[in-house]
Amino acid sequence: MRIVKLGELLAAVIDDLSEGVSVPIISARFHNTISEMIVEMCCALARERGLSQVALSGGVFQNRLLLRLATSALRTEGFDVLTHSLVPTNDGGISLGQAVVANFAQVEGDFPSSGERERHHIR
Repeated sequence: MRIVKLGELLAAVIDDLSEGVSVPIISARFHNTISEMIVEMCCALARERGLSQVALSGGVFQNRLLLRLATSALRTEGFDVLTHSLVPTNDGGISLGQAVVANFAQVEGDFPSSGERERHHIR
């Protein structure tokens, strides 16, 4: 299991704030550091598992700056980077994914029919 620890990053932000560093500089440092963390994690997993593709998904990638920084750095490292184009990167995408899984589960018989759900009080 890999754990990303943010204590040092948050301490650096607090230090910058107390030293009067301008907000745009703090923001740039923060976003660059998060992007570097993403790239480091992807590189480590790629080495372990032989991967060359990475999908940037989830609400954090609604942040266009972070998405641009991470995408660029990952491509520089040789990754094929997948991002959203037709489906929202946040909860809308999750809802669509849940609907697709439920559809396939029902088609394959792994999901209770509406009659079975009513009998078992499943909503």
